[in-house]
Amino acid sequence: MTRGTHMSDYDANAVPARLAFAVGRLNRRLVGATGGLSHGLLSALATIAKSGPMRLADVAQIENVSAPSVTRVIAELESRGLVARNADATDGRAFLIQVTDAGMEAVVLARAARAQATKTLLEILDESELAAVEAALPALERVVGQI
Repeated sequence: MTRGTHMSDYDANAVPARLAFAVGRLNRRLVGATGGLSHGLLSALATIAKSGPMRLADVAQIENVSAPSVTRVIAELESRGLVARNADATDGRAFLIQVTDAGMEAVVLARAARAQATKTLLEILDESELAAVEAALPALERVVGQI
């Protein structure tokens, strides 16, 4: 709690609290479905696959991590052959990170594994509950900036 905030101000039944709790639980259940990559490695790799080639600073900004953290992540991805560093043609002092074919395959496989794990979790829902989840997707995608 932040200063001036009291537990009585927190409503566990409010939509933001319930959504945060559900998304957090869902994410924890999907952590293992990443094709052998940690969440951080997969997230950075997917960012580079979608937006690359890009500079380290751009990856750090998008991933909301520090420069030393992104340097470690990129070094690990590079050691696995999932990304490559290339000289930046516009700035000889810098380099650009781009996904390799193996990196793109890793992203596709991890997404498929996460989709399959999510499908298994959704199997407990009846038709109307599944329809409600489907109806909520455009709003959720908008919130996270997917569309």
